[in-house]
Amino acid sequence: MVRLSRSLSARGRKSNSSEGSIFMTQITSKTTNSISSDEHLLGDLFITVQDSFVVDLTNKHTLITNKLNIDYNIKHMDNLGSLIFNGKNTNLNIRDDGNFNFGLDDFSIDWWEYQLPISSNYGKDLPPIQYSIYKDSFYKLQPFQIFNNPNKAINISSNGTDWNIADNKYMGMIEENEWTHWAITRSNSNFYAFKNGIIKNTWESEKAINNSAGCLSLGSSPKGNSFFGYMDKIRTIKGTTLWIDEFKLTKEDLFY
Repeated sequence: MVRLSRSLSARGRKSNSSEGSIFMTQITSKTTNSISSDEHLLGDLFITVQDSFVVDLTNKHTLITNKLNIDYNIKHMDNLGSLIFNGKNTNLNIRDDGNFNFGLDDFSIDWWEYQLPISSNYGKDLPPIQYSIYKDSFYKLQPFQIFNNPNKAINISSNGTDWNIADNKYMGMIEENEWTHWAITRSNSNFYAFKNGIIKNTWESEKAINNSAGCLSLGSSPKGNSFFGYMDKIRTIKGTTLWIDEFKLTKEDLFY
């Protein structure tokens, strides 16, 4: 594994969305929290909040925001703010350069999420199915989608016509009004789903995940069903399995 320097140079680009209220900006020699282990990599995508801007610390992608805001009331552990999704029409799209077409490769996706209650006055009219992360596609079905229904679950397709790798695979019970760390990993033909470092599900498939040129989208699906809550530290890694056993993130981790 590669050890990362504590001093990062992440030069961002402006978002292409005129509607989005958050834009990327240049960040030079930004100091991060220390990294406690070699296995903790920035990966191919790492979205977080720094200096009142949404940034991809890997500097590999253009972020396209839609009515997205940063909230400082419900802060993540580093007190830098978090992305807020209103459950109706907010999302964040990341153009794909091949890093999100996992195929047969090992991969890791992990992120922090704070689910707001649908039972609240604001949330009572929102659909019960809400999408956290999905990979867009011109096929009938996306390569993968992670959603609430009402628990956290994942669908994965190899052919764009049926969920033949993962069909509503359980990832864990959703806890409202608290931060939760979610992760999905693949190692060879084995898939692992984690909630707060605890394995919640495992399954096997030798099939390749379907490729598409579509964006990776956070906070909604093509049909809407926007996520209602906060997200932070969204990371993807192609070619690396971060976890196959239970784990614990500490305050020394960049990803805590």
